[in-house]
Amino acid sequence: MASIVWSVLSIALIIGVGWVARLGGALGPEAAGTLASATYWVASPAMLFHAIVSTGTSGVFGVPLAVAAASGVGTALLFALVGRFFLRLTRGEIALGAMASSLNNGAYIGIPIAVYVLNDASAVVPILVFQLGFFTPMFFVLADLVGSGQRPSIVGIARVVARNPMVIAAVCGFLFSAVGWPMPTLLDVSTSMLGAAAPPMILLSFGASLVDRRSASGDSGIAATACAIVGKLALQPAIACGVGMLLGLTGPALMSVTIMAALPSAQNAYIAATRAKAGERIAQGTVLVTTFASLPVVVGIAALFHALGLVG
Repeated sequence: MASIVWSVLSIALIIGVGWVARLGGALGPEAAGTLASATYWVASPAMLFHAIVSTGTSGVFGVPLAVAAASGVGTALLFALVGRFFLRLTRGEIALGAMASSLNNGAYIGIPIAVYVLNDASAVVPILVFQLGFFTPMFFVLADLVGSGQRPSIVGIARVVARNPMVIAAVCGFLFSAVGWPMPTLLDVSTSMLGAAAPPMILLSFGASLVDRRSASGDSGIAATACAIVGKLALQPAIACGVGMLLGLTGPALMSVTIMAALPSAQNAYIAATRAKAGERIAQGTVLVTTFASLPVVVGIAALFHALGLVG
C-alpha cells in the first residue's frame, strides 16, 4: 500500500514542479503546448509501440479485456449522452470529456495498484492492451477531427487515421507482435528511452498548464467536470463489476476488474484536449481530482469486497 501512496505522491510532485517552473518563469507561456506536442508526436507513440510489442497479443483476449472494453465504452457513451442532452456541451467538449471520464491511467498508477493491492501484475494488462491498441488512438483521432472544425466524412476520417502517430504506432506494434518478429536491439532501446520520457513530460506540461488555467478554451463550468469525475470514479467501476458478474467473474477476479476500472484519468486526456483546443478545463479538472481521489476509492472498493465476504 505504501508503494501506491508513493506513486501518487510522485505524480503530484512532478505536476507541482511543472506548476512552479511555469509560475517562476523557468517555463514560458508556450511550454505546456510544446511539451504536449513533443509527447504526442514522439514520446507517446514510442511508448505505445514498445508496450504492445513487449506485452504481446496472446493470452490477453479474455473476460478481463471484455470488461475493460465494456466499462470504458459504456462510461464514455453515458457521458456523451449527458453532455449532449443535459449539459449542452459542444462536440469537442463531449469528445474530450468522454475521454477524461473513461480513459484509465493504467501505465503509471495501474501497475503499482495491480502489484501491491491485487498481488497480480497481469491484472493491468487487459486495460493496457485495450487502451493502447484501440481506445487511446480512437480518442486522439476524435480530438483531431473536432479540432479541425470539419464535418466528419469517410475520407476525412481515413486521412486523420493515416497520419495519427498513435494509430501508426499501435498498428506497427501489433504487426511486430503478431508476426513474431524479434525487435532489433537498437529499436528496442530507443523506443524504450523515448517512451520513458512521455510520463514526466505529460506531467510537467499538465502542471505548467495549471498556471494559465483561466485561459483554457472550452470552459464548461463545474457541472461537466463533476460529471466526468463521477463517471470515472463511480460509474466505470460499477459497470465493470456488473459486466464482470454477468460474464461469470467472482471473488478476487471480480474485485480485480472493478479496482482496475477505478484508476484515475490518464494524462493523455489533457494532451488530446490541448491539441483539439476544446474541453481543456474538463480534462484538467478530471485528471487533477481523480489522480488524488482514486486511491481512497480503490482502498474503499477492496474494503467493501472484504466486508461482504466476496474475497478472503
